[in-house]
This record gives sequence, C-alpha cells and structure tokens, in this order.
Amino acid sequence: MTTILDQQLVAHLYAPTDGPDAGAAYRALREIWRYCRLSLHMTEPIPGIGLPNLLPETPDSFPAGGEVALAAQERPGADCQAVLRRHHDLFNLSIALAPPEATAPDDGDWPWWRMLDLRWDAVLAQHGPHLVGEARLYLARVGDEAGIRAADPALYDHLNDLLPEAARGRLGRRGVSASDGLALWETVPAPDERPARRFLLAIAPDADPAASAWVWSRGDTAIPPLARYLLHAAKIRYELRVWLRDGQARHLRDTIERLATEMRRLGAGAAAQAELLRLRRMDALMLHTDLRALRHTVDIAADNLGRAFDLSALMAPSGPFADDAGLARSLLERLDDELAYLAMATDRATHLTTHDIPVLTPPATAVIPPPPAGLVIPPPTKPEAASMAARPSIAVPLGVPPITGVADAKNVFVVYGRDEPVRQAVFTFLRALDLRPLQWEDLVKMTGKPSPFLGEVVARSMLLAQAVVVVMTPEDVVHLHPDLHEPQESSAEARHSLQARPNVLLELGMALAVHPDRTLILLIGDQRPVTDLGGRNYVRVTGTPDFRVKIANRLRLAGCPVDTTGTDWLTAGDFTTLTAHNRTP
Repeated sequence: MTTILDQQLVAHLYAPTDGPDAGAAYRALREIWRYCRLSLHMTEPIPGIGLPNLLPETPDSFPAGGEVALAAQERPGADCQAVLRRHHDLFNLSIALAPPEATAPDDGDWPWWRMLDLRWDAVLAQHGPHLVGEARLYLARVGDEAGIRAADPALYDHLNDLLPEAARGRLGRRGVSASDGLALWETVPAPDERPARRFLLAIAPDADPAASAWVWSRGDTAIPPLARYLLHAAKIRYELRVWLRDGQARHLRDTIERLATEMRRLGAGAAAQAELLRLRRMDALMLHTDLRALRHTVDIAADNLGRAFDLSALMAPSGPFADDAGLARSLLERLDDELAYLAMATDRATHLTTHDIPVLTPPATAVIPPPPAGLVIPPPTKPEAASMAARPSIAVPLGVPPITGVADAKNVFVVYGRDEPVRQAVFTFLRALDLRPLQWEDLVKMTGKPSPFLGEVVARSMLLAQAVVVVMTPEDVVHLHPDLHEPQESSAEARHSLQARPNVLLELGMALAVHPDRTLILLIGDQRPVTDLGGRNYVRVTGTPDFRVKIANRLRLAGCPVDTTGTDWLTAGDFTTLTAHNRTP
C-alpha cells in the first residue's frame, strides 16, 4: 500500500500579451489574482523578492518584451502563493495551493486535491476561455521510491483514484521518471487540441527541493523549467485550435478546382467564373500568408520545447513529452501539406485568370424578310413604346436609380463610428498610400439624390469601391441582460464591455455580403469579441509601424494600386495618441 505524505496543487496559466484577446485576457488574470487575495487569502507580498502584490489596471506599465517577474503574493503561514511573469508574448500566472494541514486522513481517502480543485474550478470556469492554455499539476509526496523510479502504473492507479472526477484518466498510465525522486504522468492526454492539461507528479520523501525547482521555483523569480516547457507546448496546441477552427484552405482549394473545371468546360463563356476565380485567388494568397505565419510560430515553439530542459531521458513512448514532440511534428507536416496544396491551387488560378479567354462574338443579326405586299404592320401604341424605352438595361431595385459610375481601383469605402481622431488617422494614412477614402458628401452625390436614405448611400458606395475598410473602435458600452445568462456565463457576456457602434457592425455585414474578399477589418483598442467574425482577416492597429505594412499588403491583394514608395506612409496618420487604445467601459 502506497503511503501518501501530503498533497498540493500547482496551476500554470498562459495568456496573450498582444492581439485581439489581450485586453480580455489581462482582465481575466486580474480577476484570478483578486480571487486569490479575497478567497484564498493571499494578501501579503512574498518576502525577499521585491515584487508588488497588486496588479495595475492595465499592463501598460509592465516592462515590454523579454522575460520578467511582475508581481507576487502569498497567504501568510501557508504554502499558497501566486506569481505573475511575462515571457515575451505570453503572461504566465503560476499558483501553488496547499491545505493548511495536510495530515493523513484516517480512512486513507485524501480529499485535498478534490477540495482545492473545486475551488480552482470556480474561478477558471469564468475566466479560462480567455487563456491560451492551462496546466494543472497534482503533487503528491509518497513513500514509494521504487514506484517513482519506474513510473509504475500501479502507483499511478492509486493516485489517480484520489483525483477529481474530471482529472481522472486511464489513458495516462504511461509516465516518465523525470529526475531523482520524481515521476510524471498526464492523466487525460486527449484530444490534441486540449486547452487544459492535467498532470500527476509523484515526489519521493526527500525530493521536495528537486520538485520545487522543476515545477515551482529554484529560489528565484524565473519561470521554472516545467512551466517554461508547458508554455511552449500550450502555444502549439493553441495554434492547432486556431488552425482547426479557422481552417479554410480545403474549402478554398475545392472552390478553385470547381471554378477551374467550369472555366475549362465553358471556354469563352467563363467570364463570370474567371472573376470569381480571381477573387478566390486573392483569398488563397492571403490565407497562404497567414498559414506561413502560423507555421513559423509552431516551428519556434517546437524548437523551444527542447530548450526548456534536457528531454533526452524523458521521451518514453506515449509519455507526455513524446506526445508533445509528436504533435509538433505532425502539425508542421500538416501545415506544410496544406501550404503546398494551397500554393498549387493558387498557381492554377493564376494561370487560368491570366490566360487569354476568347470573347464570344454575338450571333449575326437575323435577316427578317419583308412583309407580304399589301400587309401593313401598325406601329406600337404609345404606352407600349414608352414602356420599352423606360426599361433599363440592367435590373435594379425599385426606387433606386441605376448605377452609372465605374468602380475606381483607388476608391476605398471606410466604415467608422464617432471617434473622429481615428477617422482622421485612417483617412490620412490611406491618402499616403495614394488611395482615395470616400468622403460622405462624395458618397451622397453618387446616389443622384439630394436626400438619399442612409442605406442607399452605403449600398451604392460599396459597389463603387475597390475595397472596404471597416474600422472597429470601442465606443458603445454593452453587456448581456442578466435574464439571458447561462449557468457558467463568460465574463465577456456578463460584465460591461465595449464594442463598435451599431452602424459599423451593420455596414460590416453589408460589406461582407458585397465584397467578402475585399473587406479589411481594423481593430483598435479593447472591445467585446464578435463571435461570428471568428476566422476573418483583421489587422490590429497599434503604436508600431507593423500594422501599416499589413494594411498596405491586404489592400494591394484586394486590387488597390497601393503606393509604398518612400517612407511618408510609415508615419502618416497619428495612431499613437488615440484614446481608443486605452478606452474602458
């Protein structure tokens, strides 16, 4: 019978420092930090490390980039601590929880993991969706050194029975002997895209220092080796989720193949298919760029897995480290295959859309024989003649005059809200690219009416623009009505948050209906996510010039004659001082 000496719970959380979810993720970390203070009584700074025990309202005051410890707190007189660190583009919040007195129960049924896990689940259920990943480690100091050295399945089975129900698993029986006096198992090693991971760590009676150095701290504030490793593994699984969620490549390839087949079948009559194929080709080029960036991220994370610590003795088949390595290889291979097939489809579309397609000549005018002698054909009556003359050559909705203009490749229809400094910055930047952002008065003139309806102005303008730029800024304060809350409602729905103006959301929908392949979404500031836009291409506007390059490239792919000669366009438009970046509800 295995003797258990004590139990602890360690959780490592990983959250983005940048991107569309960064604001919500940091708020989630602050709420978790606050929960540790109020519910777990971590009210004091950790002595001797010089870190504050309070988190600022926003992360703007934190050091940028690199790796640095930011804050720490603990519960006096108990082994409960929390440390927040930054590792380049991710926050790492580490929590260690231990019961006040881990004395052995009389019946041998240690309850501490279940009790600690229940309390931790209460806070993670609400804030977990904003994280890149979570690793939860159930630590047990046991008196079975032989079982630890062998990562004995029997030892795993005994400890597994003490886990919370959601963390138990029979598939995790293949563990690894991590170092002197430590054995590690992942209890539920599936599915590949899992955001939360559960581990069992068995510790020999005299191996506490080794366990602490590997899992929690070596006496300093640096990220411990296992937490660093799990950070990179979380990145890989996060990118896998993004790829699976937003995977459009196969559908796009199928569409290109179908259009190509239609063009070959119809020959000269495939003008409409050729235009659609050209648009799908632009989609494929943009997707190819996004996939290359995703692959590069996975490649870096996979390389960093081996830099966290020496894995050479830990790659037991079916163990957690071999599983991560296999997933990284598999994902890179799948991305390579998808990139190759997408490139071939793009090449095929390029060939077909640049190949001269013969134009169908109209049939010869039929020769109508003259009427028989003496037969007089009366002219049409006036009402019929009038109706024939008034019939337009192209069908248009009733009450809307036909469009007589032609879309200028420099025309860009910009959708924006009430934030005038943002509008000015965007218009100035677009003009620096030698494009023509359409002014409202110009749009009104295009309708040919002195007082047109708003919807008519928008619809007509989109048809005369080469591209649509939708600027989403945080302007309206919104939240879901409490009557509609679900049992475990996310914080994004339950709390007040910011979103773009209704006209922006409405016109965004119109743009995606009219120009789905030529609509660019710009995100400025922290705002409530729009779930139906998952997978859409967007550019986050920041204080650095990187976003300018992305906008220029996206507009060029949309067919706009973007001019990036010189350097003026890299500074045109004041995006650094916009209040939208830091606006809160």
